[in-house]
Amino acid sequence: MSTKERVLIVDDQRELREFLLFILKDKYAVSTACAAEEAFIYMAEHSVDLIVLDFMMPGMDGITALAEIKKNYSDTEVIMMTGFAPADTMRKAFSLGAFAFLTKPLDIDKLIDTIDEALRKRTSRKSGQISDNNFFNR
Repeated sequence: MSTKERVLIVDDQRELREFLLFILKDKYAVSTACAAEEAFIYMAEHSVDLIVLDFMMPGMDGITALAEIKKNYSDTEVIMMTGFAPADTMRKAFSLGAFAFLTKPLDIDKLIDTIDEALRKRTSRKSGQISDNNFFNR
């Protein structure tokens, strides 16, 4: 029996968190947090394979949270999402280690495909089959 990979959804919109939890829970072990600070509390006590992280949140914004995640949990893949982001923000996210940047409203099939791809990359990297520099940022 295989263990489901752990995905953390971080978004200040309760409806979106609940919707993504409902959509993803059969395939992944999904948890949610309403803010970056809550996500860090969760991550201090639980292992997380991938985070779907909103860019615009009250308190700590997504770019600052991404930098902290990569600094403290470098093995965790991060998919950023937002309703709008300037190109320089997207470049900054990729330079900090984001796997992808998706726009809202989310295309659920694209989100699932991106999650699967990011988790495959993480598994391959952890098993020593690839290094990070073998992948191009999108």
